[in-house]
Amino acid sequence: MNRLYSWLPLILFAAPSIASEHKQPVIFTATPEQCVALHKGQICYQDVLFQWQTPAIGRFCLMLSQSQQPLTCWDGKALQQFKYSFESDSTTTFRLVSQDDLNAVAEVKVVVTWVYKAPKQSPSGWRLF
Repeated sequence: MNRLYSWLPLILFAAPSIASEHKQPVIFTATPEQCVALHKGQICYQDVLFQWQTPAIGRFCLMLSQSQQPLTCWDGKALQQFKYSFESDSTTTFRLVSQDDLNAVAEVKVVVTWVYKAPKQSPSGWRLF
């Protein structure tokens, strides 16, 4: 029983540090989440507004998933939105990356869709009007 009482203060002092290590979730959104082009394969042009909430401490960057170049970087809560001129013919993933451990803390996709999937042509190649 004495052993339990001798370990009890150590357990109580360790518990708050475990709770403080729990990371808060990062909120990350893109508006609009969808970009619409007229025909399949065309490049879609859209201004996308990214918004987020990151912890007050740390350095973060907004990055394209297939690129190693950051679009913008900031410290803590210094920057909470970024306007980006999106130009792509395919769905693209964007990531918020913590520079402390180089891990992605959040992701969002901008989905490219088309009004017409493929140009309609007659099977013979001739048009009758």
